[in-house]
Amino acid sequence: MAKSIKYVLTVVLIGIFTAYLLFFGAQSKKDAAEGLSVCGNVILTTVFPFSVAAQLLITSGVCGRLGSLIKAPASFLFGLSPAGAGVLLLGFIGGYPSGASGASELYKRGEISKDEAEVVISYTNNATPAFMINFIGLLSGSSKLGLICYLINILSALLWAFILRKKTGKRCVNQTKNNDFSFISAVTSSAFSTVYVCAFVIIFSVISGAFSRLPLPYISLILPSLFEITTGAVMLSGAGLSVRITAAALCAAASFSGLCVASQVFSAAENAGFCAKYYIPGKIFQAFVSFFALYLIYPFITY
Repeated sequence: MAKSIKYVLTVVLIGIFTAYLLFFGAQSKKDAAEGLSVCGNVILTTVFPFSVAAQLLITSGVCGRLGSLIKAPASFLFGLSPAGAGVLLLGFIGGYPSGASGASELYKRGEISKDEAEVVISYTNNATPAFMINFIGLLSGSSKLGLICYLINILSALLWAFILRKKTGKRCVNQTKNNDFSFISAVTSSAFSTVYVCAFVIIFSVISGAFSRLPLPYISLILPSLFEITTGAVMLSGAGLSVRITAAALCAAASFSGLCVASQVFSAAENAGFCAKYYIPGKIFQAFVSFFALYLIYPFITY
């Protein structure tokens, strides 16, 4: 019975989406073009180069060595191996979805266990400092506020990591280093993943645009940020809410990062052969923590 209901709902949603594309072709084309613009101005210029760098850091063993620098606190507080600690650092500076790429690559190389991969992938996909300061900060009113949002995002991720510290399971005993360090391989692998990212951005830009046109106050402003962070953040900033609420909402949206990024994370996990079961609960937790944290400290922030 449940499968039948799920199938019917799936067919209905596909029908609605297809009908929207047919009857609102001009609007969907505009939204897709905006998504393509994000790919050209953000994904290809920032995500792709860093994806190449992340691949090189992992395959060269540098990621694990960086993780060794914080292995004691990472092990005690979060239950991570040195390789997992390296992904933790990578996820805090690399942006979406570098944490997912790093976790899946290390799992395939046998440097972290399945349990650790499933845990670490849930809190290592965060916005870059540049995105938070230059984009979210600009929408919030100041780069300083963007920096504070970034620090809150990181703290919320670390809090979730602490909560999951006992779920990392046994450490992976296979620490054999694979000699597959290759610049050409890093570029081609990152190119394929970038194409996937752009595909998700474009389709979720269309979905976000559709929901933004619903005649439902507030809901039509909140839903887009649940789908795609860039488009949703712009809509939230122009919603006419108070400055304090807007800043807190933008901070929460950046923490959640949207279903577009979630799809990329799930895709990376599935391709590697493990499950990202803690990701959505973790992102919801991070969003709530980020919203209330910034809302509470906002009166004490001086510009």
